[in-house]
Amino acid sequence: MKFPSQHRLFAHVVTGLIICGVPYGASANERKFSYTYESGTLPKGTREIEGWATWRTGRTNFYSRFDHRVEFEIGLTDRLLSAFYLNWHRETTADPVTPGAKIDTSEFEGMSAELKYKLLDPTANPVGLALYQEYTVHSDEFEWESKLILDKRLGDNLLAYNFVAEPGWQFGPGGTVYALNIENDLGLTHFFTSSFSAGLEVQNTNEKNDHSRGLQNSTLFAGPVFSYAREGWWITGTILRQLPAIKRSVDHPEDSLVLDSREKFNVRLIVSVRI
Repeated sequence: MKFPSQHRLFAHVVTGLIICGVPYGASANERKFSYTYESGTLPKGTREIEGWATWRTGRTNFYSRFDHRVEFEIGLTDRLLSAFYLNWHRETTADPVTPGAKIDTSEFEGMSAELKYKLLDPTANPVGLALYQEYTVHSDEFEWESKLILDKRLGDNLLAYNFVAEPGWQFGPGGTVYALNIENDLGLTHFFTSSFSAGLEVQNTNEKNDHSRGLQNSTLFAGPVFSYAREGWWITGTILRQLPAIKRSVDHPEDSLVLDSREKFNVRLIVSVRI
């Protein structure tokens, strides 16, 4: 399905979020990281809208892609959060036939549903603990993402870790294609003020498909993260750069970076407003 105006729509959404933001009190679900989740959930009955933009660039051949999400969150209880997403992307790649030419494609990528349940609080308990489930449905794909979320506030510092397992199935005339992504996300940030924090995020991704016994690759990313929060809204952003691979690509073992299925740079920005 074509979705020709992703960037314009995302800009309108983010602008609307900021303009409509009004003070409703601090959110228990303010995110201090863009890739690493924390255990906090929204209070019962509280609602937020989030706009996401992720830019991915740098592969073996020219590659630039914007992934966009619009998310609606609601606190079902003080411990249980539910959310719904709309997903789409715009991708620009090198034309394999015409040297120097580019190919632009846009696509709606279906809807997602999320549930997050907080078991332990990072302030009241020795460690914060939450369980997370996300399901994404597209016309010919289904993805199921599970997270184990751990975090801890230590004075003016916050440490968070996620273990992520994401199997996916793609359905087509030739049969079903299965893939599995295992991910480790780590975030460490320092609160310079009550509103502003900055630190580091590290991400390890491991890809496996149904055609191989072992991993296709194991990548490592790292980069700075910042977060700024005011009453009723917050924003967070991360720049990740790929580091030499833990396991090089099976298809390109001569390359220290995995650039056939991953990118050299990933940049993510999330804006959220209480409604």
